[in-house]
Amino acid sequence: MKKHWLPVGLLALAIFAINALARLVTRLGKFADAGDQEKIGLIAAVAVAVVLIGAGAWWAVRSPFVDMVGEMGAAIVIGALLSLLIGPYIGGSAPFDEGPGLFVGQFLLLAGLAAIGAFLGFIAMVAFGKDWKSRGLARYEKNYTRRPHKTVRG
Repeated sequence: MKKHWLPVGLLALAIFAINALARLVTRLGKFADAGDQEKIGLIAAVAVAVVLIGAGAWWAVRSPFVDMVGEMGAAIVIGALLSLLIGPYIGGSAPFDEGPGLFVGQFLLLAGLAAIGAFLGFIAMVAFGKDWKSRGLARYEKNYTRRPHKTVRG
């Protein structure tokens, strides 16, 4: 049980930490200019995507695709919800100050960026033949070619 939930929790915490750090920098830096706030938000979004690319690659090597999707999906949803429910307090506001529509939009944006990052990490491992399935097939091929085959008699 710990084998599956510890990485999920750490990934969710990483997503939240990146978001919280961006909100804290924006709050303490007193950036009144919307352009500066957008730059910090963009940097945070890219950082989340990069973390998820690495996590997607890590999961692809160690787990079947179905496990990877379930575990990373849980981490992404938990991290996004933490970022949207607790993060605004770090930034000096409240979660639903700007309405539920913006909340849902931010959730979909953060979850979508994270999912794209995870997918890119997975696809990279598949392209290099390092994912769980490709390595299993390579082991099968190696074992199959190594053992002697019975000749067919007609």
